[in-house]
Amino acid sequence: MSKADGVSMSSSPTPVGDRTEESFRELTKLGDVGHQRVPTIEQDTYHERSGDGERTDVEIVTRALELGMNVVLKGNPGVGKSFLIRYLCAQTNRPLYRMTLSETTYREDLVGHLHLVSGENGETVTQWVDGPLTRAAREGGILLLDEINAADANTVAALNSVMESRGTRTLTIPQTGEQITPHEEFRVAATANPGFQGTYELNDAFEDRFRHIELEYLPVDVEVDLVLEQSTLDGGRREEITRLVEFAGRLREAYREGELSTPITTRELVRIAQFMTDDFMSLRDATRSELVARVDEYDESLVRTLIDTQL
Repeated sequence: MSKADGVSMSSSPTPVGDRTEESFRELTKLGDVGHQRVPTIEQDTYHERSGDGERTDVEIVTRALELGMNVVLKGNPGVGKSFLIRYLCAQTNRPLYRMTLSETTYREDLVGHLHLVSGENGETVTQWVDGPLTRAAREGGILLLDEINAADANTVAALNSVMESRGTRTLTIPQTGEQITPHEEFRVAATANPGFQGTYELNDAFEDRFRHIELEYLPVDVEVDLVLEQSTLDGGRREEITRLVEFAGRLREAYREGELSTPITTRELVRIAQFMTDDFMSLRDATRSELVARVDEYDESLVRTLIDTQL
C-alpha cells in the first residue's frame, strides 16, 4: 500500500506507457505496458462515418484527443458513441475508466471515498479508494462518462478544475488534502443523448471544456453489412436485412418526430438477425419478438401495427 497524508491507499496506480513513433489515425500510440484497463478490440471493427469536410468521425475524435482536448460525443442511443471511445483506447494502448452517470451519481462516485479496514495488527485504519476520475488522472487514462447530461451540476462540478488546459489543471481530494497534477495523457470523453427525459442542460462554461462531435446512424448499406457480420446470418438473406434496416430507419424517424418514445439501436437489429439464423424465425416474427417486448408500453400498439403493415 502507498500513503497519502497519513491515509492508506488501496493500490498504487499503473501509469500508461511512453509515447511511440506510431499513431492510429491522428492519435499517438502509447507503449504496451500490459495495463488491465486497456480494452481488447480488433482493428477494423468500427465503421467510420463521414464527418465534417472530408474527415471521418474517427479522424476528428483522434485529432481532438491528440491536441489535448476533451471530447463529448452526441447522438441517439445505439449510434456507437461509447464503442468509439473504447475502440480508440484499444488501438492506442490507453486504459479506459468508464462510468454511467445519473441523477443519483455523486461527486464521491467520481473522485473516490474513505472507508475503514482492518490493519496488519488488527487495528482499524482509514483507507482511501480512488474513483474512476482520480485513477484515470493519476495514470494517464481516458475517463469515459456515459450520459453526462443525466448528472446534476454538483456532480459534474468535480470535473471543472481537472478539465482546464494542461498547464493549469489540478485535482484536489478534500478528504485527504492531496492535490494531483493529472498525467499529460489524461483525457475526459463523454457521451450525451440530447433531449431525453430526466437530462439536464449543461452550463456553457462546462460545455466549452469539450470538443463536440455529433454521431449519426450508419448509412443503410453499411449497417446492413454490420448486422450480417455480427449476426453471422447467411449473406443470401441480405435483401431481408436491408428491409429490416430500412424499417428501423422509419422507426428512428418516428422517434425524432416524437411519435415514438423508444429509440431503435443496431444492437437490436443484430439480435433480430440472430433469431432468423437457421430459419428459427421469420423476419416479421423475429422483429415482433424483439421490439414489442423492448419498446415502451405506450409504443407497443404503434410498433405492432408498423411491423404488420411494413414487414
